[in-house]
Amino acid sequence: MKGIQNLRVDYSGKKINIHTINNNPINEFKIWFKSAQENNILEPNAMTLSTFSDTSGINSRTVLLKGVEEKGFIFYTNYNSRKGVDINNNNNVSLVFLWKEIEKQIIVKGKASKISKKESKKYFESRPRKSKIAAWASKQSSEIKDEKELNSRFLEYEKKFLDDKIPLPDFWGGYIIVPDSIEFWIGRKSRMHDRIIYLKNNDDWVIKKLYP
Repeated sequence: MKGIQNLRVDYSGKKINIHTINNNPINEFKIWFKSAQENNILEPNAMTLSTFSDTSGINSRTVLLKGVEEKGFIFYTNYNSRKGVDINNNNNVSLVFLWKEIEKQIIVKGKASKISKKESKKYFESRPRKSKIAAWASKQSSEIKDEKELNSRFLEYEKKFLDDKIPLPDFWGGYIIVPDSIEFWIGRKSRMHDRIIYLKNNDDWVIKKLYP
């Protein structure tokens, strides 16, 4: 770890114009996301999801964004996973998108809730067959006591659904995160980064600039 204190990058991003930025942060997010796609960012939909547990505190992990609606951001998971249990007990969460190659970051804070079973089923049916089997096979976040256990469960469900359409598991589906705030960050020279935050005020958004 020698020299870690000397690792630094001088960014070159442009300022965000608070007068021309979109009034709706979801629409602004779509513009930034399109830019990430056009710049060939690897998995631009990868986001750090942080949840809170009364026993273990903050839990963070990377998940994949699978939908953006007017109300918020959608991802899918096992409802019995650590993130699912955390959300069930405390639905305040945060998301972080970091696209270092284009010197941009977006931070979302809001509340998570389950989407409808109909919506979850529609997405589940679009997944590759083996991904569907994996959803059945994985007791997500539970301890694996034998290295062969997961593979055995995968083969078990592969055999079970060999000639059948794979149904949506009752324990699997989507969440939508409805934002209370969304912050847009651009890295700039000399650590003079540009930050714009949208704060929800009833049905409106208040837009503010922040110090770096």
